[in-house]
Amino acid sequence: MRDGSGRALALAVLLTVLTGCEGGASDEPHPSAISTTASGTIPTGTASIEPGAHRPERSSWSVADFAVTLPDGWTVQEGHTYLKHSDADDELGIQAYVVDEVFTDSCQGGEVMEVGPTALDLAAALLTQRGPAKAHGPSGLTLGGAPALYLYYKLPKNLDLTTCTLEEDGLRIWHSSSVDRTFVLPPGVYAWVYILEVDGERQVFVAHFTEKTSRKDVNELQAVLDSIRIEP
Repeated sequence: MRDGSGRALALAVLLTVLTGCEGGASDEPHPSAISTTASGTIPTGTASIEPGAHRPERSSWSVADFAVTLPDGWTVQEGHTYLKHSDADDELGIQAYVVDEVFTDSCQGGEVMEVGPTALDLAAALLTQRGPAKAHGPSGLTLGGAPALYLYYKLPKNLDLTTCTLEEDGLRIWHSSSVDRTFVLPPGVYAWVYILEVDGERQVFVAHFTEKTSRKDVNELQAVLDSIRIEP
């Protein structure tokens, strides 16, 4: 477990950020091409997705109903991970998560710390996690029209994982007990993490891309994120 002094410091930093961004959190959301009357649903298996506005079905991966606009060339895996250039060295994508546990050490895995229910709790846990996967931030932004805490990760491609428990895969960041899945961050990957609170429950969205992803595709990924709308 993380010692109390480190967590207290992280919480103090986060409270400072939130206080400084309080006015910005109420700003109008970024313009989006999505309509709140989007009728498309995303397949529950693995398949190509028709371009346009979609509403993913609510599941253990997401406590929030949301709509998202996906361009041409995207696929869905297992009904909840949305990808372009799947399994290629320039892959990019987004995913919704429900997170309740953070590994105390991203390299060693194993021991986890339970996380309180708020966005602040999760951001503090990620900031105090040991190991080479260092969270940067946080910043106060909006996603889907809701206030969000934003952190990001950048793992160099030449990161030495020989002493880690998942040497061939990457670093363990968190575990979602609702679906019994672990978020693993491989070398050479960038991850944008958005932490929201929706109707009193925490919701996480993660966007990722690699060192090989083109600037055009990174801009497209940002446009997909900007299109997300949290719905009642």
